[in-house]
Amino acid sequence: MLPKDILLSVAKPGRYINHELNSYHHDPEKAELKFCLGYPDIYEVGMSNLGFRTIYDVLNQEAGVLCERAFLPWVDLEEIMRAKEIALSSLESDIPLKEFDCLGISLHTELNYAGLLNMLSLGKIPLLREERRQDYPLVIIGGPCCFNPEPLADFADLFVIGEAEELILEIVRLLKRKKGLLRDSEEKEDLLFELSRLEGIYVPALYEVEYSDDGRIRHIRPRDKTLPARIRKRIIPDINNAHYPRKTTLPYVEIIHDRIGIEIMRGCPHRCRFCQARNIYYPKRERSLATIEGLARDNFRSSGYEEIALLSLSSLDHCQISEIFSTLTNNFGRQGVGISLSSLRVNPVLKELIRHFEGMRRSGFTFAPEAGSERLRRIINKNIDTDTLYRSIGEIFSAGWRGLKFYFMLGLPGEGEEDLDAILDMVLRILQIKKETSRGYGKIRLSFNHFIPKPHTTFQWLPMERDEELQQKENYLRARMRSRTIRYDFSNRQMARVEALLSRGDRRLGKVILNAWRKGARLDAWKEQFNFSFWQEAVREAGLNPDFYLYRARTMDELFPWDHIDTGIKKDDLVEDYRLFQETLELR
Repeated sequence: MLPKDILLSVAKPGRYINHELNSYHHDPEKAELKFCLGYPDIYEVGMSNLGFRTIYDVLNQEAGVLCERAFLPWVDLEEIMRAKEIALSSLESDIPLKEFDCLGISLHTELNYAGLLNMLSLGKIPLLREERRQDYPLVIIGGPCCFNPEPLADFADLFVIGEAEELILEIVRLLKRKKGLLRDSEEKEDLLFELSRLEGIYVPALYEVEYSDDGRIRHIRPRDKTLPARIRKRIIPDINNAHYPRKTTLPYVEIIHDRIGIEIMRGCPHRCRFCQARNIYYPKRERSLATIEGLARDNFRSSGYEEIALLSLSSLDHCQISEIFSTLTNNFGRQGVGISLSSLRVNPVLKELIRHFEGMRRSGFTFAPEAGSERLRRIINKNIDTDTLYRSIGEIFSAGWRGLKFYFMLGLPGEGEEDLDAILDMVLRILQIKKETSRGYGKIRLSFNHFIPKPHTTFQWLPMERDEELQQKENYLRARMRSRTIRYDFSNRQMARVEALLSRGDRRLGKVILNAWRKGARLDAWKEQFNFSFWQEAVREAGLNPDFYLYRARTMDELFPWDHIDTGIKKDDLVEDYRLFQETLELR
């Protein structure tokens, strides 16, 4: 329940959607630098993103900086805005986007690329960076999608590669000193050149790409020899020292992840060959128990949320996870606050954690076996002990949980019908355990995602499996999952193809993104808004063959569009792991 002072604050008259509790409101007239933080999706999605909230907090605590937020409208409001020629403006002060000094856009999925262009268009900002010569904000793009920035090179003035909490402050402090150059078209290139010298900054206009006759990349190199050939990602060595919001902005509407989120760890100790996140957040770094406890306490006091989510790629691998869970459940359990964990890897420590849930609000458990057979898990290097998995499932059901969720992937390298049967066998075993141990009605939920060979992974040399083959596998599983206790869903194959195209593409994909937006692509991450025909036509009009990006195996000596982005993991190490993968595949 919300503390009394928070209830009184929210209840005051004159409070509107742009005055959420714990949001920032600075005087625009007194700001040295005006920064708009944009999320190319609707408010409910953007405000669920922890990175977006963090940068909002970082910038608003910097002296002289005003940072406000902007989100995309839903399609009905966009139609009204365009009909009435209403420009997209910031949430807090209703400042049109084009009047800011900087527009920073946070990208977490390739399916938001058309939304990025829509945000620029609605903000009356030219889409192409070459056309933004003066009197327009500097367009900065950040987020995990920037580890292959090339498809967006035509639209961004600069990219933030890696962790932005410190780097964004270095950017705005430089811009405060050089603000006069922002609006001067002749000086803007010098400003970008100076920004490019910051570690973690990529300015695409300062790099040239040359292609071979067969369409492959011959080289990506800086136009000036003093610039780095490879852009090293920015990391914060000790995340206990990384900025983190102490007050959670409390939306007036329910958002996708309506809770307190506490990042307890970055990186992952495992080396799953399909996982891009492990490599782009490398190395593994942990927040201390004391830091986590303080963040949880401060954010609860400032918001009154009834759930605290412990976030990381592999939360059970935190060396203090038992102590963290024990401390938080002791501190918050009696106040009706639930503690949840993100997608779990099988770990014996889970048994110890389950007992802490007694008497607390319970959130669900989610496991990600990814593949059903031990052979296929060896191929993808997802090593789990199925005996421990089944034992953990039994303990969870015995403790009173009624439902669980499991993630699997389809189209993995080396996957055959026997691997699909292994998924079905695993599900049957889980159902049997539920029958023997569960004390009530509940559902087993299965989520199937289509494998995409992502940049900076061991599998980046592989092609994606074709749509017809994926559909056959879906049909095979559907025909055999008839239990009323099972609910399942498959990710949209066409959305996965667009995501793969954009994640594996080069600078030539800029025309495709622009064409798709002009045809009506907007909120592509929403199934009801996604229109595959827009992208098919856009690719065709750009004169490109999608098979070149999606279904072509890469040679080991090929230069990738993202090879000039340095994650800290050597390509030679990925080459060696790819050879080990091939040896494992041959053992089939």
